[in-house]
Amino acid sequence: MKSGNLTKFRKTVLQLLGMALAMLSGIAAAQTTLENIAFSALPGEQFEIRLQFDQTPPSPEIFVDQPARLTLDFANTRSGLPERRYPLSFGGADSVMILEAQGRTRMIVNLDTSKPYTTQTVGNTLVMVVGGRGGQATNAPALLSATQQPSDNRFVAPVTEGKDIDGIDFRRGEGNSGLVVVDLAKGMLNATVTQNGSRLLIEFPNATIEPGEQVKLDVTDFGTPVEGVSMYLQDGRVVVQADVTGQYEYLAYQADGEYVVSVTPVFADANVAGSSSSAPVDYSGDRISLNFQAIEVRAILQILADFNDFSLVVGDNVTGSMTLRLDDVPWDQAVDLVLRLRSLGMRQVGKVMYVAPAVELAESEMRELESNQQVAALAPLLTEYFEVNYAEAVELLTLLQSTGEGAAGGVLTERGRASVDERTNTIIVQDVEPALNQVRDLISKLDVPVRQVLIEARIVNASTSFSEALGIRWGGAQTFPGASDRFLLTGDMNSNIQLGDNLTNYASAINSAVAGGSTLAEATATNTLQGPSFPDALVVDMGIDAPSSIALGYAGNTGLLQLELAALEASGNGEVIAQPKITTQDQQPANITSGVQIPYQSQAGGTAGGTTTQFVTAALSLQVTPQVTPDSRIIMELEIHQDSVVPGSGAVPAIATNSVTTRVLVNNGDTVVLGGVFREEVTTSVTKTPILGDLPYIGNAFKRTEDSRSKTELLIFITPSVINELL
Repeated sequence: MKSGNLTKFRKTVLQLLGMALAMLSGIAAAQTTLENIAFSALPGEQFEIRLQFDQTPPSPEIFVDQPARLTLDFANTRSGLPERRYPLSFGGADSVMILEAQGRTRMIVNLDTSKPYTTQTVGNTLVMVVGGRGGQATNAPALLSATQQPSDNRFVAPVTEGKDIDGIDFRRGEGNSGLVVVDLAKGMLNATVTQNGSRLLIEFPNATIEPGEQVKLDVTDFGTPVEGVSMYLQDGRVVVQADVTGQYEYLAYQADGEYVVSVTPVFADANVAGSSSSAPVDYSGDRISLNFQAIEVRAILQILADFNDFSLVVGDNVTGSMTLRLDDVPWDQAVDLVLRLRSLGMRQVGKVMYVAPAVELAESEMRELESNQQVAALAPLLTEYFEVNYAEAVELLTLLQSTGEGAAGGVLTERGRASVDERTNTIIVQDVEPALNQVRDLISKLDVPVRQVLIEARIVNASTSFSEALGIRWGGAQTFPGASDRFLLTGDMNSNIQLGDNLTNYASAINSAVAGGSTLAEATATNTLQGPSFPDALVVDMGIDAPSSIALGYAGNTGLLQLELAALEASGNGEVIAQPKITTQDQQPANITSGVQIPYQSQAGGTAGGTTTQFVTAALSLQVTPQVTPDSRIIMELEIHQDSVVPGSGAVPAIATNSVTTRVLVNNGDTVVLGGVFREEVTTSVTKTPILGDLPYIGNAFKRTEDSRSKTELLIFITPSVINELL
């Protein structure tokens, strides 16, 4: 090459290098650095945040989120601050977070309640005043510019050419959730999600679709809260509408060209969500909003870790970038979304997060498990003696050992073995040291005194009775001399025969006296006509056996009349109280019985005949199995019997039984009524002569009336009490 050409070439190279250096220096000069941050209290429940930059700061974009949070994004700005989190001591404020990623710096002001704010740029300083009156309220869910006051609450995206959405899809997610997926044609679109009763509206301002792409989908068969999804154009924007049934909550995020809204059912009882193989996860972290395009996964993870002051360790195989937009999402759910979208796994130890591919984490844990098994296989065996104080050593031994090959539940290793000395109630264990530690821990938790329960029952039998009776009986005899004393009137045939015989004897005595020389008057005076005997002479025998009665009578020459009235009134009260009580251990059955065995003769079987003596038991018994719950309440399975012999039941005794079998839950020391039986008997008995007994007033002389009333009541009470230790 000639020397002239060489010189010209060198000049050209130098010129190009100079231009490149100028461009690089210009780019470097254009980037702003946040150098300092300061806070100060102002009157009127306000506070001030001053951000000091190395040059005039760019106008920030301000996100206003719920819960109360202010987010300021500074484009082409890096952070030169030594800390990421600054706690605040002002009323209604919690902290300030400074995050940096992809050449952009974000300041997040965490508030307790919604507050207005104002911003002002003075030279290289941006001054933000939070609180007081005026300014922009934090309850507007919009993306706002600090120098603009838009007419509505939506962030207006720039108008683009061509369609912005390729279509919509619907999928079934975990926990019966429904996923409304919007395929974005141009990577990122700004959207707002509003909830209007059973409708969920996703609006894409200034977005376009082809008229033929307006669709309506019926997704009822997916078994999610979403019944239908439709997409249509309305007033220069694309609207995706989801029709939802029941109570629900939703989450919206944007990643890798898809805008996804997850709709999850909310159940009043967590046990109702049993039809799904995996129940919804309960996320409870502080809420965060993220909006990044083509950002590295490592950077997103670092931002999420910094948000909660976690240290982050990322595996070498975590690579790639993603587009992500999350609006007001719990922190732990945001982490879970990023991990699932990139098939990553996370392990957290204290304040350190370790993130790596899920397969790599599983393989690492498997290798660690195999290594621990190899170490355990080579560890020396140790022997230890465990004295059991309260439990049965044989019962604990079954818990220490597995029940068979591959069975779970035992704490001993394959090399370990255990035996029991029943005489001293001691367990002898030979195994590696970690297994011995588990055995020691198990025995210390199980070998404890079992709580004891005192169960006291009261069985009350109360009875009252009242009876009254009124009876009458009357009768006599009448002769009719005008009919030659041959016409008689008495109570029955025997009385007539007796009175006829007495008349015959009386006439014979009179005739004999006259024949002997006595006058008729003398003979009549010395001889007496005997009347009929009672009770054969009674015309009405409606009397009662009573110690109280009154009798009236009339006796004449030709007739006799006797009448007796009897009345009885009786009342009685009885009360029988039985009070069995017994003490037993938790979940141990107990029984107490008190009674008598009554002998009786029964016919023996077979051809020999004869009688045998058998016994029937009449006893008061209480059988109970208590169970003490963790909150010191008592569940009892009860069987209570109270038997007694029925008086006057004859040679073979009849047994009156009262019993109850039940299962109840009672507070410690409380008394509960297990049950009761109330019985009332009212009896009225009338005995009368037909027709005559029905006559008004006169009929009372031809009938007997008996009234009786009785009441019996059975009540069973139970009182359990947990006996304190050492009592």
